[in-house]
Amino acid sequence: MASFFGMRGIRFLLALTMALGGLLVVTAPARAAVDTNLVNFDAAGNQVIRFDTDGNAVDAHDGAIERFGGTYYLYGTAYDCGYQWQNNDTFCGFKVYSSPDLAHWTDRGLVAPPRSCQYCFRPHVVYDKATRRYVMWVNDQGAADKFRVYTSRTPTGPFTEQPVPDLPDQTHCTADLAVFVDDDGTAYLTCSNAGWHIAVIQLTADYLRAAGPYDITGVTRVEAPSIFKRNGTYYLTMSDPNCGYCTGTGTSYLTAKSPLGPWHGRDAWTAEDGALTASGGLYGLSQQGEDWRDYTFSFDVAPLPTTSGTSAQAGFSVRMNQDDHGYLFLLTGYGSAKNGQLSVLRRAGATTASHVVKLDKPIVAGEWHHVAVTAAGATLTTSIDGVQVDAYTDATYATGKVGFREWNGANLESARFDNVAVTSTDGRTLLSDDFSGDFAKWVVPTSGVKISDDSCGGQPAQVATLPSRHGTPTYLYFSDLWDFHTNEALANYYWQPLSFGSDGAIQPLTCANSQVHLDPGHPGHQRPIRALDQTSGVTGFRTTCDIAGTTRREQGFTAGRTGRLASLAVTVFKDGTETGRVLRTPPSDPLDMEIVDRGTGRTVWSASVPASTIGWSARNLTVRPGVRVRRGAEYAVRLGSSTTTGCYGVAFNDQNPYPGGTSVISTDGGAGFTAEPARDLKFQTSVER
Repeated sequence: MASFFGMRGIRFLLALTMALGGLLVVTAPARAAVDTNLVNFDAAGNQVIRFDTDGNAVDAHDGAIERFGGTYYLYGTAYDCGYQWQNNDTFCGFKVYSSPDLAHWTDRGLVAPPRSCQYCFRPHVVYDKATRRYVMWVNDQGAADKFRVYTSRTPTGPFTEQPVPDLPDQTHCTADLAVFVDDDGTAYLTCSNAGWHIAVIQLTADYLRAAGPYDITGVTRVEAPSIFKRNGTYYLTMSDPNCGYCTGTGTSYLTAKSPLGPWHGRDAWTAEDGALTASGGLYGLSQQGEDWRDYTFSFDVAPLPTTSGTSAQAGFSVRMNQDDHGYLFLLTGYGSAKNGQLSVLRRAGATTASHVVKLDKPIVAGEWHHVAVTAAGATLTTSIDGVQVDAYTDATYATGKVGFREWNGANLESARFDNVAVTSTDGRTLLSDDFSGDFAKWVVPTSGVKISDDSCGGQPAQVATLPSRHGTPTYLYFSDLWDFHTNEALANYYWQPLSFGSDGAIQPLTCANSQVHLDPGHPGHQRPIRALDQTSGVTGFRTTCDIAGTTRREQGFTAGRTGRLASLAVTVFKDGTETGRVLRTPPSDPLDMEIVDRGTGRTVWSASVPASTIGWSARNLTVRPGVRVRRGAEYAVRLGSSTTTGCYGVAFNDQNPYPGGTSVISTDGGAGFTAEPARDLKFQTSVER
């Protein structure tokens, strides 16, 4: 037998291959590793679209990237059906894509089907070696415990829903989540409370429920948590501050020696020139005072200007033993031309009662004032600069500590404080601090360490740990770039491998294109197109939406061979023209398509495509004209619509990706067209002889 598989054996296999119509395919072995360029922006710094191997925009957002075996998977929320946060419940489902190199993504379909849901987001999938199941956690505020859990035997599904998980009531988790699996196989859920805090919860061995132990990190006004481990240190990244679908909110991180904490970041309070500056972390309370009942809390305060510079606000509290449960006071100024105000709020995680006092003088940013709040029985009396401005009666909170508050990363509220005194009714000094020393008398709030102020134009989603067979793992940062738009289907992505200092600190994001070394990995490719003739490619494209009414767009192409135009695909989408967070109105009329012979000016083919068949994300609209084209002749696909609401959009590239034609635009209903130098729309044609 061994001698048979010599030359005679090879000839036999080749003959068998030909007899079977070429079914036997010999392929080269896959490369062990690959270097992939992660393209987030074009040469001008504009966000660009990632297209899948079929040429459609990747539509999986606010999710996670994972590596299972030698393949990389992207899970996320789909938005192509028109799903909009806070505006409709047309949930498109959760999708998964696979890739060998993080550049070529193949659409593997839905892992959770569409249904009515207003708050379905953040799919995260991990593998449980003990049960040999893939476990997917998702956020659904309509579920009994705000989350749902699914399992599958394969990373691409089908996933089957399991009983609603029972999370500890004290964590109050309602929103963004991630799942982390430690080296020993223990899994942890990290989740946020609609922006107020982040919790880490140990899961059971099957990853389906809470095991019991948990930790609340102490940071506030944050969301979108993600945990990874590096060199024995656990990192928790987060959106800081929280901001749903923002087009630029910060990314910060904490560190710990255990997933259950304690977690450390940076102190949100600093001592500068003998005064306290509160610039992060929400509430900081006195170490003592849980049983303080009647007292006067006095201090000097200088509200600091907000980021916009139009106002200034300082926050302080009395009778508060738990963050955001007690009485909160806000001293607000609007510059020297307008009088300030004092807001008094009763808080229990939210405002349960409030009133506003108009002051008789301005409160100017940076100027000092002396404030005193006296708590006596059920009455709270406030004076500013020695003048009583308010008396408020409420018996909800009878005892508690004093403290200061900063809200929303100094965007809305920050201040300097000095000369603090808490005095009992009999004249005893309960607390005194001029901030000339440390903060030993206070529970100083923790704030994250910033690595980006705007997450490169988006909102963070995850840091993925991608293990390597022959080196250190890659820690891939992932944020959604919402692109100043409420059509979430048009969102792009920012991906970058993190870098670290010698002390383990995460280095600031560069907000640029980068390269990643993947081991395992091998080069991917676009799906082959039968009889492909002309194409503008799939890289470097952006979107614009203006096809409506009298505006037309046209892309020229030169036939490379004579034959039948078997197919033409142009990348389009639909959108509303509204601004702000509103339910977007789709086009009222179809998209009209024509194929024009530019040599004769004659329309050789036309059709109207209903709006209902076109998605909200940039996808190929493929038609099969079947008309004859001549090699070397120039043709054009023309797009227009008489719609009076909404618009149709196209993907375009201004780097002249297709030299064989050009894009032109008409704003007078097609009477005249203006060339757009170096611009091409995304298209492809196939011609069969």
